[in-house]
Amino acid sequence: MIHGTNRAVALLMAGMTLCCSLTAALAAPPKKSKKPPVKAAAGKSSAAMLAAGAKVYEANGCMACHAIGGKGGPTGPDLSNVGGDSKHTAKWLETQIVNPKANKPDSTMPSYETIKGKDLSNLVAYLGSLKKPMAKATK
Repeated sequence: MIHGTNRAVALLMAGMTLCCSLTAALAAPPKKSKKPPVKAAAGKSSAAMLAAGAKVYEANGCMACHAIGGKGGPTGPDLSNVGGDSKHTAKWLETQIVNPKANKPDSTMPSYETIKGKDLSNLVAYLGSLKKPMAKATK
């Protein structure tokens, strides 16, 4: 009879262990997927990114030195077509904002190292979208 009791206890313990394991597995919070954040297609920026970038431009007083579409200061280069220059890649624009002397050693533009993360990405997207239509040549 002792043999049967030990077997019953062992089966009971195994059943409880299995039950607890299943309960814990099912009750655990779902694992978060490690999918990268959704971005606009390569070379394309969403309207929300561009609007956010324009706000970063305004909030940091960029228009005090730079003009876009005839509005802004005359001290820095006009940015109306900054995105139309093929050498002005996203990386170039980012460097120009954070460390302008890296692109042009005699630059008088101050560095804006405080613009980071999404703000920097949005500002770069905004500036990259500025492509003034070229005037058509007349004969």
